[in-house]
Amino acid sequence: MESDSNDIEMAGSSSAQASAAPSAASQKAIAEAWVAGTITSAQAITHSDHPFFVKSTNLDGFKYKYPEAKPTPEGEDDQVWNKTYTAADSRMYNKNGKDANQSRKFRLSGETYKLTLRIHLENKQKYASKQANPLAPPGGDASAPKAPPKPKAPSTKTSSFSMNDSSSDMRDLAAGMIPMSISEKIKSEGRNRKSSSVAAPSIRDSPGPSATPTMAGPATKAGSPPPPKIEKPAPKKKGTAAPVKKPAPKKGKPDANKPSNISTGTPSTKPPSASDSESNDGGEYCICRGPDDHRMMVFCDGGCEDWYHCSCVSVDEEDAKELLDRFICPKCKTAEKYTTWKRMCRYYNVDKTHRKAARVNDNSKYCSDKCNQDFWAHVASLVRKDDAPSMGGALNAKEVAMLMASIKTAADFHALGKKPRLPVKEGADPNRPVGLDYLSPEEATELDSIKTQKDGIEGEIQGIQNQQKLLKMVHERSIVAANHPSLDVKDICGYDNRLAMNDAEFARWMKTEEGKKAFKTGSLGPRTAETKGIGAIIPYPGQATPAAADVPEALDNICLKGRKKCKHSGWREVHNQDFIFTQTQLRDKLKKLQEKENEIIDDAETREATKEYYADNVTEQLF
Repeated sequence: MESDSNDIEMAGSSSAQASAAPSAASQKAIAEAWVAGTITSAQAITHSDHPFFVKSTNLDGFKYKYPEAKPTPEGEDDQVWNKTYTAADSRMYNKNGKDANQSRKFRLSGETYKLTLRIHLENKQKYASKQANPLAPPGGDASAPKAPPKPKAPSTKTSSFSMNDSSSDMRDLAAGMIPMSISEKIKSEGRNRKSSSVAAPSIRDSPGPSATPTMAGPATKAGSPPPPKIEKPAPKKKGTAAPVKKPAPKKGKPDANKPSNISTGTPSTKPPSASDSESNDGGEYCICRGPDDHRMMVFCDGGCEDWYHCSCVSVDEEDAKELLDRFICPKCKTAEKYTTWKRMCRYYNVDKTHRKAARVNDNSKYCSDKCNQDFWAHVASLVRKDDAPSMGGALNAKEVAMLMASIKTAADFHALGKKPRLPVKEGADPNRPVGLDYLSPEEATELDSIKTQKDGIEGEIQGIQNQQKLLKMVHERSIVAANHPSLDVKDICGYDNRLAMNDAEFARWMKTEEGKKAFKTGSLGPRTAETKGIGAIIPYPGQATPAAADVPEALDNICLKGRKKCKHSGWREVHNQDFIFTQTQLRDKLKKLQEKENEIIDDAETREATKEYYADNVTEQLF
């Protein structure tokens, strides 16, 4: 009876397969078209457990890791596309020396998007190569047709399957299914690997326990390889630390009700749809493109929605906890969007270690009432206790009380200790100093002298900068000359005696046709007959004048000796350092003259602003 029922079941299975043959051919065509990329995943995939199943395409509000990943190709899933785009960006980042700026350029240019399309198609092909039915989920599809079992010859060998395994295999054979291998059973059923059936003998050479009896499994085909052996995993040594994968910061904007968007270390929540191997989409965060390594991170409110290590963006961790109001990363920073900080407690002026935010709701400058009291106690301690007049020094208690009583507004209080200023006249240029209208004749003459000196120094700086350009042109000409075919010396000196001209000779040379052409084209040529005498060495009486060497035009006026044998050793560095040092000295002189000019103008304005005050005061000579 049992064999008859099996025959009936196998016959029914065969008839079902015959009737489903056209459907299988259609599925095969759809699968081939999906792998080739001619149809989309939405058209081909219908099973919700399939890794390429389309849950949403260009869904409003979907957060991509990179904005450049938009839009998701039509008919593909947003989450799958976002992960693939992140992997393509990581490939670009690693391929270009781990340079974040380079990978960002590829994202903006669209190269990363094109690479993502190629990787997405490759992922489909890889999945199809591992699955008999590419349109089925990884666990397989029970409704898919199965190949009929092949008859197997009886064998005398026995397998190590248990009774349950043997009975299940017999049922599979009866249903027309191919029995799974041991490794496939372990993966599909989730059973732990069994340990070895024979225990090792003890130290005292006592016999170990007897082996567990095994049941004979289904007959295997003669000459077929034995089933794979189940290997016992190697036990871990005690005291050996194993790496633990920690979840990465959640990619998304934090709670808006919090005072500041800060992450202290690693948040306890994982990003959605992230596995242990892809918990942070490749582990690339911050401008350093590094992983979440438990350092404090801050969240960007500028639009990129990325996390940044405090140490990478020069934000103190304690200030981030207490004072950070809104953080904008360097990529999102604009004239309208920038990092803002909370107002610091005023007690910081007394104790520099007290870096806390002031109370905002109470419109206070202090973080607590205690700081308010301590600050003013510190201010009161700075006042002199005696009644002697200040005479320009620290004020006593009575003078401070009189001064505070005379102040009506906060602006008057802030103006204490500052020089009086005159208002800008109506219609006057606001950028023009007011003190220029109140200069004395002596001050005006001195300002004219300062302006003349400044013009001369600026002209000298311009001349030094032109000589630097000449040095660059000489260097480029020496490189071209070093590759000339008529040279026997490989490493020539390359010096040009036009670098030896002083300021006056250089000014003369720039006015010649040779100098004008060089600075117009940016390329230096040979010396002409017009400029041969500029900067030339005049021989003393009786000294022989060396004859000009007969060389090609490209090598004219260039030192062709070997670099190590020439007296012009290090001429590039020597001249360049001399130009830099000279410009630094000239700019220091220019700065001092400017400070002197500002001081004269400021004194003239102060004198005019205090004119009425001194008019009401009488100065008496006491001795």
